[in-house]
Amino acid sequence: MFKSWFVDFEPFGGTVPEDWKEYRLADFLPVITGKKNANVSSSKGQYPFFSCSQDIAWTDNYSFNGSAILVAGNGDFNVKWYNGKFEAYQRTYVLIPFNPRYTSWLYYAIKYNLSRITSAARGSVIKFITKGNLEDFSFMAPKNLNDCEIIDTFATINRAIDSRVNENYCLADIRDTLLPKLMSGEIDVSNVSL
Repeated sequence: MFKSWFVDFEPFGGTVPEDWKEYRLADFLPVITGKKNANVSSSKGQYPFFSCSQDIAWTDNYSFNGSAILVAGNGDFNVKWYNGKFEAYQRTYVLIPFNPRYTSWLYYAIKYNLSRITSAARGSVIKFITKGNLEDFSFMAPKNLNDCEIIDTFATINRAIDSRVNENYCLADIRDTLLPKLMSGEIDVSNVSL
C-alpha cells in the first residue's frame, strides 16, 4: 500500500501530484538513540528492550513511552514499530514523531526505503548509519497532510498487528505456565471430556 501511494503514485496515474512536496524525516521527528548497554537486557522482564537484533529482549526498566519507530543503527539493519513503554540499546535509533498520527505511516516509509537509507552506511568491519542518514532521508507526500486519510490506514494496520502480537504473548505465557504443570502431573486432564 505504501509503495502504491508514495512510490508508484498509482492513485494519481503514476505521477507525483502537484499538491505534493518533498519532506525530510527530520521534519516529523527528532532522531535520538537509546542509552543502554546490551547487558541490561534478558529473556524476561516487564518492558521490551530493542537492540540492533531482529529479536526483542526484555528488561525491568524503561526510558521511553510512546508510539515509536526503532531503527537498528548497525549490523543487521532493521526497523520495528512499537507503542508503549520500552528501553533501547545505544546504537538503536528511537524515532518518536511530534504528531503520533504519523508514526505508522513513517514506519512504512522507513521500512520500504531502508536499503536506500543504509546505502550510505559507513564502517569497514561493522557497517553503521548515522543520525544524518535518517534526518536527511527524503520522500514525497501531500502538502496538506491533515487531509491525507491514507495515513490513518497505516495506523489501523499497525493496531491490528499489535493486537495479534499481544495475543501471541498472552498465549505463549499461558502455554509456559500450563505445560510444565501438565508434564509434571500437577494438572490432570485425563478425565476431561471434549
